[in-house]
This record gives sequence, structure tokens and C-alpha cells, in this order.
Amino acid sequence: MTMIKDRINALRRQMVQLGWDAAVIVGEDPHNSEYTPLRWCQREFISGFTGSAGVVVVTMDHAGLWTDSRYWIQAARELEGSGIELHRMVSVENTDWIEWIGQKMAHGIVGIDGLCMSAALAERLAKVCTVVSKPDYLDAIWPDRPLLPQGKVWIHEDSFAGRSRADKLSWLRTELAGMGCTCMLVSCLDEIAWLLNIRSSDVDYCPFVISFALVAPDCVHLFAEISKFDETPDGTVLHNYADLGRFIEGMDVQGRILADFSSLNFETAKALEKTFGRENVVSMPSPVILAKAVKNETEIEGFRKAYIQDGIVQTRFFMWLETQVTSGCRVTESDASDKLHELRAAMPDFLDESFETISAYGANSALPHYSTVRGKDAVLEPHGLYLNDSGAHYKYGTTDITRTVPLGPCTDLEKEDYTIDLKAMIDLGMAIFPAGTPGCRLDAVARRPLWQTMRNFGHGTGHGVGNVLSVHEGPQSIRQNLKDQPLLPGMITSNEPGIYREGFHGIRHENMILCKSAGNNEFGQWLAFETLTRTYIDTAPVLVSLLDREELEWLNAFNLKVTADICPFLEKSEAEWLKNKTRPL
Repeated sequence: MTMIKDRINALRRQMVQLGWDAAVIVGEDPHNSEYTPLRWCQREFISGFTGSAGVVVVTMDHAGLWTDSRYWIQAARELEGSGIELHRMVSVENTDWIEWIGQKMAHGIVGIDGLCMSAALAERLAKVCTVVSKPDYLDAIWPDRPLLPQGKVWIHEDSFAGRSRADKLSWLRTELAGMGCTCMLVSCLDEIAWLLNIRSSDVDYCPFVISFALVAPDCVHLFAEISKFDETPDGTVLHNYADLGRFIEGMDVQGRILADFSSLNFETAKALEKTFGRENVVSMPSPVILAKAVKNETEIEGFRKAYIQDGIVQTRFFMWLETQVTSGCRVTESDASDKLHELRAAMPDFLDESFETISAYGANSALPHYSTVRGKDAVLEPHGLYLNDSGAHYKYGTTDITRTVPLGPCTDLEKEDYTIDLKAMIDLGMAIFPAGTPGCRLDAVARRPLWQTMRNFGHGTGHGVGNVLSVHEGPQSIRQNLKDQPLLPGMITSNEPGIYREGFHGIRHENMILCKSAGNNEFGQWLAFETLTRTYIDTAPVLVSLLDREELEWLNAFNLKVTADICPFLEKSEAEWLKNKTRPL
């Protein structure tokens, strides 16, 4: 931790030179991305914390990391000895760190990298202190800072996207006209990738192109590294990524421009306001967010196909794992993760993993976002529970699956937790609800079996999943935080309740569910879920006495459906193994 302490001290010396009382590092890139290229892993550089959410605040006498409950255990381990204090937030949406700054230095000067903080967040911070923006200020203490990635751009074909680039742009321009706007600056990478049907390898696990897109009435001005394009996408004009600011300054202003200040970085937002005038910059949620969340029929069929592919892979993986562990072979968490990747990579149309695999045994599975480190990982033993949370991008769809499986005899508590958490996932999967219901209200459906036995978990129950985009996408979610976005037919959302006992075990069952119509009657329109996942659920630890009749019927029917859909693609021995695993209880 000496290196982290040296970096904190170097930052404090820089703060003295700049006249800052505090420095804030939010860990985002100029596009407000969850997963960032190495160049913008500033939070990890200054603190050593490798989680995907958190804020670091450094003053002359204090350094703190604010992060939510998914990362409390992980952060405590990674910060140990660094001198950085862990501040526990209830959820990722909390801004306790802003309140802390307001209490400690209401009249202080707080420095930010305005390229890597959203305009909305910077404005909230400015209400409690004086904010000064200095883009890339960590360059002064980060001599080997990585450069921008240079992944080649490829086209996400219309046959997989279900809508052409021209169709999406025509739709967006109509939306903008209805809002009284002539153009829009799109800054979120997943929105640009969806809108223009382009993909790249710039961001690990997320096939995005590092870019900004200014949608004008007659063309799209796309700001990216031009060398990454073998051809210019139809309807676009290419500009170098670094030229966005100068382009905005030289624009001939006609009408109003739309920009989403919740994601647009502070520096670019200020440039828009300077050119257009604050009154002509419309800050509101991007219409692209909802459009890409409601999947079309082509995309839905692509997801179904992707889950068949992953069901084949995971059947082979868990069969391999069981054989290795029961025969006494030494298998580590990293070995298991490597084997799963090998099996996925051998599948037709595989592109990449959709996030870093969580391969966790025993006590490590109690960390919801555990990261396997080779050499420090656990050896899998023929007892207890193993948790695997993983996913893939195929050409036609993205997967995200968690399965917790027994590696041998389990304790009574492991069986009880396993079954109660399974009840939670099944109950949400069976839910029927009125149209217009937001995910925050459905969250209680999943938590009820846990609450009834005084159990709970700190993360959300469900998140949207993009189509060969980010494995986490909005605007819908299923979580306790109040959010009024209703679930709509065509939305694909995860269903992943969990139970975590620090030092003992963690359990999470996760299926992907498609919102669809359930019919109409005199009480209105009703919605339900179709489970897309085709990976079996291991019934060995299930305590049947804890399941009600409907839950047991659902479990048996699901496993039989998996067998029917997956077995035709398996070798005979694999099919027999799967049939044995999915025998009705």
C-alpha cells in the first residue's frame, strides 16, 4: 500500500499548488460509463479499489472511499493499509460524499476533472462548495497513464439489430422535433452504439466505440478516432475525438440542442451552454435510453438463441466441474473461470464475455462482486457451494447468468438459504402485474420469502440488459430505490435475489426475464414474465418442504424445459447427465 500512500501524498502536493481544499475522483470516463477503459480508471489508480462504483474524496487530512453494499467487504480488503477510510453507502445512488463535503468544507474549493463528472453531479456538488474543474489533473502524478484504446469499428448488422441506422435516426429526429429541438448531442457510449449500429472493442466487456455523436437534421457528426474506421457509416461525418470542443465552439446555432446532463460531462455541457446559450440547451433524459430498452422481435429472438448457446456451454461446464472435483482433481476458482471461457469461446457466433466472470467458492461467494485473483483464489473442495456469475456477447444477444451449485454435502443452513433464495427468484419469475407497474414495486415480490425469514440482500434484484451492448442498462430496474419507470413489454431484465453470509457462503440465483403481455380484462391490462435463461437449476440442495406447490411446479417445469431445449445439442453422455440433474422433485 506504499504506492497508494505515495499517490495520495503526490495529489495533496498538487492540491496545494492549485489552491484546492479537496479533490474528488468519481471513477467515470467522459461518457459516464460503468465500465471504463484503462485511461480513465482514475479511482482505481488513486485508491487501489477495483470495484465498478464509488467516489474518492481527498482532503489535506482525510482520504475516503464511498461505495455501496455490493463492495463493502471487497473495499475493506483492498483499502487495508492504504490510509483511505471506507464510507459505506446504502446504495449506488446515494451521494453521502457530497453531504460530507458540505459539512466539512462548505466554503472550501473542491477540484474535479470536469471531463469525468456529469454536469448534473457537478451542479449538485456546487451547491455545497466552490467547484473548480481541471480536466485530466491526475496526469501530473500519473506519468504512464494509458492512452485511448484503438479498437477497430465493426457494424452490428441489421439482421441482428432488427432496425437499420437510417430508421433509428429518422425516429430520433422526429422525437427531437416534437421536443422543439433541431439537434442532439449523444454522449453515452451504449446509446451511440445502438443508434448507429456500430460496435468496437474499446471497452472491456462492452463493445462500444469511444465517441460522441451530434445528431443534426441532415447528418450525424461522429467524434471518434478516425483510424479505427475502415469505412464511414452511412449518414455520418467523421471527426477526431479530440475535436468535439472546437466543433461546438464553431457551430452555427440554429434552434435548440438536446443533451442529457445526467450523463453528459461537465466540461462539454459548459461548452454547449456557451455556444447555444443556456436557454437553448434542453437538459432531459435521452429518448434513446427507453427506445433501446424495449427490444424488437428480432432482438428478442436473438436473446433466446443466445441463451440456448449459453445453456449448452453451462451444462458442459458444470458437468466438467462436478467430474473434476469429485475425482479429486485440483481446481481453483481461476481454473473454473478459464474453463468456462474456453467452452464459450468455442461456440459459434461468440464475441466476448459480457463482464468479468465471478467464480467464487465458500466464503468468497459472500462478496456479491467478488473478483478472482489468480494465486490468491480458493481451491474448490467436494463440499459446500460454488457460485458462478458470468455472461457472453454473441452476435445476436447478450447473456448474464448466475448459478450456485453444490460441490458435495451442504450444511443445513446452506440448504435453507439456497431454497429460500430460489423461492425469491421463482416468485418474481411467476409474477403477474398491472401495466404501468414500476420495478421498485415488484422488488418486494422477490424479497418477501427472504423477509419472512429475516433475510435480505443489499443490491438490486434486477437490471436491464443490452443487445450486444452493456450487460447493465436502464431505464428499468427492479430494486428498492423508488423509480417510476414502468416495466414494458419487450424489456429484458435480470431476476437475481441473493443471500450472503460473510465468512461462510453466498447464494444467488439469476434468470433473465422478458416482460410480455398477459392479457386484458375488466381490471385493465396485465403483464407477466417469460424466462429466457436455459441453464438448469441444481435441485440437490433444495428443501422441498420450503417450496409451495406452485413454486415446485415452476421449478420442475423450468428444468424440463431446459432439458428439452438443450439436449438436442449435447453429446449422449452430456444429455444423460443433464437429464439426471433435472429430474422432477
